[in-house]
Amino acid sequence: MSAHRRLALRGEAPKGRLRRWLPLALGVAMLGVGGVVGPGMVTGTLPTGGDDTSGTATGLPADNRGTGMVFAGLRAPAEGSLCSGTYVLDTETCTTGPDTAPAGLAVGADVAPVTAKLAEPADPAREAAVVPADAEVIRDEGGVALSATAPALIPDFAPGDADFVMGPHDVACAGDGRGGKRVQTLYLHEYGTPSRFTDYLGSIRTWTAGVDQIFDASAAETGGSRHLRYVTTPSCQVDVAEVQLPAGSLASFPATIAALQTLGYNRTDRKYLMFADANVYCGIASYVPDNRRGSGNRNNGGPSYGRVDAGCWSSAIAATETTRMLGAVLQGSPNATGAGRCTDDHDLLCGPDRSGKKIRSVCPPGHELLLDCGHDDYFSTDPEPESWLDKNWNVALSEFLLRGDGGDDVPDAPNAPAPASAAPSVPPGISGGIADGGGDGVAPSGSSPVAAAAGPVQAVLEVRDQDTTSVQLLWSAAAPEAKYEVDVDGVKVATTSATRARLVGLRPGTKYTVVVRSAATKYAAKGVAQSAPTAQPAANAWFVLSNSLTGGSADLYAARDADGTPITLGDADGDAQEQWQLVPAGADTFSLRSQASGKCVVPLGGNPVAGAPLVQGDCGRDDGRWRLFATPYGFSLRTDVGGLAAGVGAQRYGWARLLVLQKPDQARHQSWTAVPG
Repeated sequence: MSAHRRLALRGEAPKGRLRRWLPLALGVAMLGVGGVVGPGMVTGTLPTGGDDTSGTATGLPADNRGTGMVFAGLRAPAEGSLCSGTYVLDTETCTTGPDTAPAGLAVGADVAPVTAKLAEPADPAREAAVVPADAEVIRDEGGVALSATAPALIPDFAPGDADFVMGPHDVACAGDGRGGKRVQTLYLHEYGTPSRFTDYLGSIRTWTAGVDQIFDASAAETGGSRHLRYVTTPSCQVDVAEVQLPAGSLASFPATIAALQTLGYNRTDRKYLMFADANVYCGIASYVPDNRRGSGNRNNGGPSYGRVDAGCWSSAIAATETTRMLGAVLQGSPNATGAGRCTDDHDLLCGPDRSGKKIRSVCPPGHELLLDCGHDDYFSTDPEPESWLDKNWNVALSEFLLRGDGGDDVPDAPNAPAPASAAPSVPPGISGGIADGGGDGVAPSGSSPVAAAAGPVQAVLEVRDQDTTSVQLLWSAAAPEAKYEVDVDGVKVATTSATRARLVGLRPGTKYTVVVRSAATKYAAKGVAQSAPTAQPAANAWFVLSNSLTGGSADLYAARDADGTPITLGDADGDAQEQWQLVPAGADTFSLRSQASGKCVVPLGGNPVAGAPLVQGDCGRDDGRWRLFATPYGFSLRTDVGGLAAGVGAQRYGWARLLVLQKPDQARHQSWTAVPG
């Protein structure tokens, strides 16, 4: 049994999960009215997809905005093209076109929230001129800092040897919640329209949790377990990012994609699940026409885009567009219609479409909310040998999903033989091996594995993913539920039950000795952490302004265009709202310009005093001129008038801390490094 099942399911059999979940999903309401499928829907008919016309997609149908059948910006495929039977987005990606609204939902009638409205962010205000301690800022990231000068530790979510944990909000959390391939959830609205982010944030998290349950219940039918690798918060919730797009960006799917790509939402390790505050579509998504089996399939990368509009906000439609982004129902699968759907009825992605192919009632109506009822077209954790899914792309093998079998390609069917146990081995890429002959009981990183099953646990520490102020630490498990003390250069920095953590707050270009101990098992592993050197940013070059303590970034909140939009400490995503440029302003001073808005960082109210939040305003103002000063951890940005430093403040805007002006001191959150854009 995998570590995931031990932690999250306490040994419950997959079929037990399915039996428990389905009555709730299809009977009363699993997540409140509309939690899974939308208001008024319990077992209703799911989307049929595409337009109402028959025949092949030789041209674009006329738009019918009342039903969400909007084809503006799409292109009909040329004969024999890769997008044959569907529609063209660009030279490499296709879309099956807009999905019709299921019974109980209407494109023009907004879905009501299923959770209470959250408080609106308080307007930024001048705060007390007290610089928060580094330890206070690190706690926001789920970490701990025991010293004002020693590095801090941010453990990964999963303790011990677990790959991930199921959090209190019914989503899986792995790693730091951001690294690697992830489904990133966005709330989109246009400039000039009010944001309803706080009205719907809790609901969006409920619906995305429902998507995860649809995937896991579907996997359980073939004896497996799958969870979405969402971008998650330090509190193990789905991280929903609010993004303001230019006016007109939600008028069509291609316009939305273009606007997001301009803002930097184009990462190759992201699938973007978009809750668009508009009434244009029910749902629509992009995919890549690539049938190849294995991790090299282009559906196994990004960027991909799935959009659900306000009339269809629900788990069912979000799951439909997510599954499409992952590469479901490709041409050539056994029951594909050729127009993006399949002929096995009572399946989330199957049903009538413009192909006119006859739909077969081969699955029970209770399967309406689950994936691939025949387990032969696009999703199976245990496909039949030599079957189409065994030889072609299978969504269940996507690296955007977490697997109950620990992440390998071994089928996780209930009757599959358990792998033979083996002695622990040294992970590849060991960094900083030390020839330690001092008799302190510390096993050097890179030493040979222990062969005897009854012998001591091999103590191995791996250091990877070095940047200027942090490194990733991974160590072998000493024992189930063991606790570890992490020392850096002889100073205790944390006690944790995790075996993976980010060591942050390092001096750039500095070497550290790291020791991980578990006293109860006489386990100890030693390694060397070497941070990368840094340099000051070049004038007129775009860069991410990365905080030397947390590794987070200076972020223009939601990419808003309005003057007074606050600058917050955001997560390091590298999008345009985190890209900045130092523009020479004379006498060795600079303006700090946002790539997202073209505006510059200034103190609130034009008054550069301690405690003043930083916001955006017009460039060229005297109060928006900055100087750079070297610090042991990078550089500080200080106002030309008063010499105040840009640091992390005490107040928040929503869940993010504001950046404010502070009297310079030794706080590492007042230091920054420049990561090229």
